[in-house]
Amino acid sequence: MRLVAGANVREHVDARGGAVYVWARRVGCCRGKAFVLEAVTEQPDREFELVHEADGLRVLTTPGLRQPDELHLELGRRGKLRAYWNGQGWIG
Repeated sequence: MRLVAGANVREHVDARGGAVYVWARRVGCCRGKAFVLEAVTEQPDREFELVHEADGLRVLTTPGLRQPDELHLELGRRGKLRAYWNGQGWIG
Protein backbone atom coordinates (compact mmCIF):
# COMPACT_ATOMS: atom_id res chain seq x y z
CA MET A 1 0.00 0.00 0.00
CA ARG A 2 1.29 3.44 -0.92
CA LEU A 3 0.37 6.26 1.47
CA VAL A 4 -0.37 9.65 -0.10
CA ALA A 5 -0.40 12.42 2.51
CA GLY A 6 0.73 16.03 2.37
CA ALA A 7 2.93 17.78 4.91
CA ASN A 8 -0.12 19.31 6.64
CA VAL A 9 -1.60 15.84 7.22
CA ARG A 10 1.69 14.50 8.56
CA GLU A 11 1.98 17.46 10.97
CA HIS A 12 -1.63 16.93 12.10
CA VAL A 13 -1.07 13.21 12.73
CA ASP A 14 2.36 13.71 14.34
CA ALA A 15 0.89 16.23 16.80
CA ARG A 16 -1.66 13.59 17.84
CA GLY A 17 0.62 10.61 18.40
CA GLY A 18 1.57 9.50 14.88
CA ALA A 19 -1.20 6.96 14.25
CA VAL A 20 -4.20 6.97 11.90
CA TYR A 21 -7.07 4.53 12.49
CA VAL A 22 -9.09 3.66 9.37
CA TRP A 23 -12.27 1.61 8.94
CA ALA A 24 -15.07 1.21 6.42
CA ARG A 25 -18.52 2.64 7.14
CA ARG A 26 -21.61 1.57 5.23
CA VAL A 27 -23.75 4.37 3.81
CA GLY A 28 -26.93 4.47 1.76
CA CYS A 29 -26.48 5.97 -1.66
CA CYS A 30 -28.31 6.00 -4.96
CA ARG A 31 -30.90 3.39 -3.91
CA GLY A 32 -28.15 1.06 -2.73
CA LYS A 33 -25.39 0.61 -0.21
CA ALA A 34 -21.80 1.75 -0.49
CA PHE A 35 -18.81 2.01 1.82
CA VAL A 36 -16.68 5.03 2.68
CA LEU A 37 -13.58 5.25 4.83
CA GLU A 38 -13.49 6.91 8.21
CA ALA A 39 -10.16 8.06 9.64
CA VAL A 40 -9.23 9.43 13.06
CA THR A 41 -6.10 9.88 15.17
CA GLU A 42 -7.56 8.56 18.45
CA GLN A 43 -8.30 4.84 18.60
CA PRO A 44 -12.02 4.09 18.63
CA ASP A 45 -13.36 1.28 20.80
CA ARG A 46 -12.71 -1.56 18.34
CA GLU A 47 -9.87 -3.80 17.19
CA PHE A 48 -7.23 -2.54 14.73
CA GLU A 49 -4.11 -3.99 13.11
CA LEU A 50 -1.01 -2.24 11.79
CA VAL A 51 -0.93 -2.26 7.96
CA HIS A 52 1.59 0.48 7.15
CA GLU A 53 4.40 2.27 8.94
CA ALA A 54 6.86 4.75 7.44
CA ASP A 55 8.60 7.92 8.60
CA GLY A 56 6.97 7.74 12.04
CA LEU A 57 3.41 7.54 10.70
CA ARG A 58 1.40 4.37 11.42
CA VAL A 59 -1.79 3.33 9.65
CA LEU A 60 -4.01 0.83 11.42
CA THR A 61 -7.20 -0.67 9.97
CA THR A 62 -9.92 -2.96 11.20
CA PRO A 63 -8.96 -6.61 10.67
CA GLY A 64 -9.90 -7.96 7.26
CA LEU A 65 -10.14 -4.58 5.51
CA ARG A 66 -8.57 -5.15 2.10
CA GLN A 67 -5.76 -2.71 1.46
CA PRO A 68 -5.99 -0.31 -1.49
CA ASP A 69 -3.09 0.29 -3.85
CA GLU A 70 -3.05 3.86 -2.52
CA LEU A 71 -4.53 5.31 0.66
CA HIS A 72 -4.96 9.09 0.35
CA LEU A 73 -5.19 11.15 3.55
CA GLU A 74 -6.35 14.76 3.54
CA LEU A 75 -7.50 17.37 6.02
CA GLY A 76 -10.95 18.82 5.43
CA ARG A 77 -11.76 22.51 5.82
CA ARG A 78 -12.53 22.12 9.49
CA GLY A 79 -9.47 19.98 10.21
CA LYS A 80 -11.28 16.64 9.92
CA LEU A 81 -9.05 13.83 8.69
CA ARG A 82 -10.37 12.17 5.53
CA ALA A 83 -9.25 8.94 3.87
CA TYR A 84 -9.76 7.97 0.23
CA TRP A 85 -9.42 4.51 -1.32
CA ASN A 86 -7.23 4.71 -4.44
CA GLY A 87 -8.13 8.40 -4.61
CA GLN A 88 -11.90 7.73 -4.58
CA GLY A 89 -14.49 8.51 -1.95
CA TRP A 90 -16.16 5.10 -2.24
CA ILE A 91 -14.70 1.65 -1.63
CA GLY A 92 -15.35 -0.61 -4.58
